[in-house]
Amino acid sequence: MIINKKEATMKKYGIGIITGILLGVSSVMFLGSSSIGSGSDRYEYISGSTIDMKIFDKRTGKMYVRGRDFVTEYDMINAYYRVRTYNLYEE
Repeated sequence: MIINKKEATMKKYGIGIITGILLGVSSVMFLGSSSIGSGSDRYEYISGSTIDMKIFDKRTGKMYVRGRDFVTEYDMINAYYRVRTYNLYEE
């Protein structure tokens, strides 16, 4: 069986294209995969006392500050804050 030069060149291009596509798809799959953690490292305790406390949520980028009668939620990414009131001690 005689294969001319053009068919051999096209066969090399076809193998190269298929190899490139498979390499691209597999790299996207492996680079995009992540392991699901237990969630224990999601929150970082910054500072505080028995009444005042600051906690940073690493997943959402929000910082929560707890006072005596309120919790302030600071969103570092979208630059806003929200204050929620509650009673720490029943009166």
